Amino acid sequence: MKYIVVLAGGLADEPLESLGGRTPLQAASTPALDEVARGGKIAAVRTLPASLPPSEEVALLSAAGYDPAVHFRGEAALACAAWERDLPADRIAFRYHLVTESDGLMRDHAAGHISAREAKSLLDSLAGRCVAEGLLFHTIRGFTGVVTMLWRWEGYPTCHPPETTWDVPLERCLPHGPGEDRLAELINLSREVFREHEVNRVRTDLGENPATLLWPWGPGRPVELPSFESSRGLRAAMIAAAESPRGLASLCGMALLRVEGITGGYDTNYAAKALAAIDALAQFDLAFIHIAAPHEASLDGDVQRKIRIAEAIDRCVVAPLLRFVNQNEFVRLLFMPTQATSVARRRPLHVPVAAVMYGAGLRPIRQVAYSESAVAQAEVIVERGHELLEYFLRA
Repeated sequence: MKYIVVLAGGLADEPLESLGGRTPLQAASTPALDEVARGGKIAAVRTLPASLPPSEEVALLSAAGYDPAVHFRGEAALACAAWERDLPADRIAFRYHLVTESDGLMRDHAAGHISAREAKSLLDSLAGRCVAEGLLFHTIRGFTGVVTMLWRWEGYPTCHPPETTWDVPLERCLPHGPGEDRLAELINLSREVFREHEVNRVRTDLGENPATLLWPWGPGRPVELPSFESSRGLRAAMIAAAESPRGLASLCGMALLRVEGITGGYDTNYAAKALAAIDALAQFDLAFIHIAAPHEASLDGDVQRKIRIAEAIDRCVVAPLLRFVNQNEFVRLLFMPTQATSVARRRPLHVPVAAVMYGAGLRPIRQVAYSESAVAQAEVIVERGHELLEYFLRA
């Protein structure tokens, strides 16, 4: 048997008055997903344990079959491993966003989705001002990345993810705990360095949001994960551009496939991801596809963009995979949002999501269209999200 798992970051949502009580997914045209749901098994899956933060990193561990209650070590733990697996035990890494602050408030958590080239110029200037501190900045997607800090840390500071700071004065959201003074210095230094930077002058002239400061959050260190192949008996590959799924692949020994045109952003090549997964099954037993765009649209509060992304995923990812599975007797497909992210509230939610399993041996009991409402009609209830993968592989 061969397997494909599609992880749509933050695709699930909640009903919106502006959409007549529908979710963005319900408002989207998704005929391929509906066909998969009507011909497969629906599971209601809790990928986010109530005891842990509602983060993509927690959900990714669940989706890949790793118990986040055991393996979660902070949001930076996965992302950091995309670059540095051997961070010393007394060092620490942080996720960061380049953000737009105005009048002491967070106005844009992604600085207008600043490009990787622009971000590198800003970060190079910032790194040049703190060489003695031993900071290393890593970015793929521009507005977000990882900073590793070669200071000794006695513990983890408490930091606020950018999506939790909307409409709250940022001075109330500064990191506190071990190393808080150094982190405050870094934030203030970034404000100073970025203020007159050429990149921001150009962005302002073009009417684009400037990156006014660097916001650290999600402290962590790389965690040891059991090998996916040794624990599952399957050779797996990851198709992703975002930092955390790439780091997850590194930590558990999955192959990370290079795919032309995938960016982890709104301009990613969805069709190339589907084709890469199909091609990967010639060499691997299982291919993961991670798609970050729905989560980002939610954090941007962009309802119409989230609808368009859902339709693009259906048309460019699910439809070709559905055709492939229908033509191959020994292939299964699992499609699931990693979590629900509210486009209205611009933050993740601690709620179950609907996963659909389709293919050989997976016959439906209830034939329903795919949306968040399928949770209430699910045939399988998975309270411990990391157990879904085993069910999908062995059912």
